[in-house]
Amino acid sequence: MTYAEATAFLYGLRRFGWRPGLATIRRLVALLGDPQTGIPFVHVAGTNGKGSTAAMLDAICRAAGYRTGLYTSPHLLSFTERIRVNGKPINEADIVALTEELKTVCGGHFASETTAPAGDRLPHPTFFELTTAMALLHFRRRAVDAAVIEVGLGGRLDATNVIEPRVAVITNIALEHEQYLGRTLAEIAGEKAGIVKAGIPVVTAARGDALAVIQQRAAERQAPIVSVPEAYRWEVRESKLDGQTFDLEGPRRRYEALRLALPGRHQVENAVLAVAAAEAAQEQGLALDAAAIRRGLAEVAWPGRLQVVQGRPRIIVDGAHNPAGIETLVAFLAEHRTTLGRLILVFGVLQDKDGATMLRRLAPLADAIALTQPPTERGADPAVLMSAVEGHARVTVAANVEAALAQARDAARADDTIVVAGSLYTVAAALWALGITPNGMIREPVGD
Repeated sequence: MTYAEATAFLYGLRRFGWRPGLATIRRLVALLGDPQTGIPFVHVAGTNGKGSTAAMLDAICRAAGYRTGLYTSPHLLSFTERIRVNGKPINEADIVALTEELKTVCGGHFASETTAPAGDRLPHPTFFELTTAMALLHFRRRAVDAAVIEVGLGGRLDATNVIEPRVAVITNIALEHEQYLGRTLAEIAGEKAGIVKAGIPVVTAARGDALAVIQQRAAERQAPIVSVPEAYRWEVRESKLDGQTFDLEGPRRRYEALRLALPGRHQVENAVLAVAAAEAAQEQGLALDAAAIRRGLAEVAWPGRLQVVQGRPRIIVDGAHNPAGIETLVAFLAEHRTTLGRLILVFGVLQDKDGATMLRRLAPLADAIALTQPPTERGADPAVLMSAVEGHARVTVAANVEAALAQARDAARADDTIVVAGSLYTVAAALWALGITPNGMIREPVGD
């Protein structure tokens, strides 16, 4: 099996869709010897900021000297990004070997497309269930000291909920995936609070009704909970395009002039959450002291999320893909408006997202707009978004992201800024067009 064949098999499992429930993943990890047992995990759920917060916690753990595992989704450019040890993506040879092993296990113990579930044969693992098992197995074999695991969808019935964490982290809560998680913030919070385990500390940035639901779940499970907005105070000293500096005071200590390598004030909120989680983890036996926190935040990287590509013109790529995420992008652009020059927007969104609302928020900031379709069958036809920018002076439509980026560069002056947003698919295509990829990487589909 080659790497291309392995990823083709894995991506082919998307035909099974998303299947809520833990029976299949529990059976799968049991067949693999329960590789998750004994690893100190931090489990991260929420709506926006999960990946950034997970990356910060991973960086803090590495700064403390731990050999770490990090499991996140979706990937931006390559499947290998999903599974990292000590900050480095899993290599392709390991993907091949693990895929072969897991394929054999699945063939012998689970139903397939031609064999319906019967008796003790459960449905075939989905794409996400199999990749979750792959990550846990890889972390066990690479003898990680600690691992940070990002939830895929929801929490209660997500495949990652097979782990027993030292700390559960829940970022902010906003409306998303309502068809799966619920129509209200409280219902969605209930699903995400499903990662709360008996007696395990919970750290959350949720507010209002969502916070009340999480607090109730924590009380039911006798899990100590920290509400970051209530327990921590922070002030941004300096905010630039290449990062920011902030002061932080919490119930355990005060930090002066913390340097965060990621731009955007929302990332400061994610950083505060990561600090609170690190402090909770320290009380659970992980030696994450103030020096590790300081160094980790200063060194963290998270591509594709408010990533600034310096040049003339400057290009900012951001994978925000829902209205709440777009609001953080709007706030960032408004804050730095005077240093960005004219803004030219390249926008492509998926069909199941509220693209019109997102575009209406961004359009007033843009001097020109290039609408396009992300490179996936789920990409929305840009023509259907035209009504959202009716009356805007300069709007063009491009067949693909590469063409839209070319239009934007033609329209931009040297001191202007091109903003690429709407979907990680759009961002990934832009990075490919810009050549900002590891040498020799083969272009892959962006994963869910």
